[in-house]
Amino acid sequence: ASLAISLMLCCTAQANDHKLLGAIAMPRNETNDLALKLPVCRIVKRIQLSADHGDLQLSGASVYFKAARSASQSLNIPSEIKEGQTTDWININSDNDNKRCVSKITFSGHTVNSSDMATLKIIGDD
Repeated sequence: ASLAISLMLCCTAQANDHKLLGAIAMPRNETNDLALKLPVCRIVKRIQLSADHGDLQLSGASVYFKAARSASQSLNIPSEIKEGQTTDWININSDNDNKRCVSKITFSGHTVNSSDMATLKIIGDD
């Protein structure tokens, strides 16, 4: 039991830094509006993207905020992410309005150079 408690302590301490917000399986055909919905609306200041099980080709990404008028922001993302690679931080919420929380992030793109569907992982920093 003490091991489980120490493991929980170890990982809870880091919880306010970088969180895996989720992952999206990327089809082999170009697909628009692949959505990662966040079950709990949260403030996310920036994200990183990483590729697993194949290379990714991305043609766009947008962040949607929970707001009176469903505001969104297009993200400046790399067009390609190689398997195992993680992008630099991509800033969002750039207007410093901390009351805007992210409800979903959408991506357009597809898997390349792989017979499997590659996975796009989204890491957030609040």
